[in-house]
Amino acid sequence: DFGRFVAGSGGTITISPTGVRSRTGGVVLLNSPAVGQAGFNLGKSSNGNNNKAVIISVPTNGSVRLSSGANSMAVNGFVNNPASIVALPSAGTTLSVGATLTVAPNQPAGTYSGSFPLTVNFQ
Repeated sequence: DFGRFVAGSGGTITISPTGVRSRTGGVVLLNSPAVGQAGFNLGKSSNGNNNKAVIISVPTNGSVRLSSGANSMAVNGFVNNPASIVALPSAGTTLSVGATLTVAPNQPAGTYSGSFPLTVNFQ
């Protein structure tokens, strides 16, 4: 959730994998209690995937957009933490994902939403 903002002259909003929100350009950040990174639980596996290496694949730049009606904004620079897992703990772990939203000058107001693929491959 990139939170509430005013587009102004445009710029970017970044949410780090730890949930820290920052901006560039003319974007003005507004108070937003729901701001945060995406989180996924890689839980304890019952199919023998524990203690195996895990390769995590996030979307490539240019492949994800948030939309509100006919309007959209690009989401790029996906970053996950941990970046890779040498051995998935038997108790599981939490995967956090951050990204950067590109806001156009005078981007129309709206409730923008979208989804992104995340691939977790057990080795």
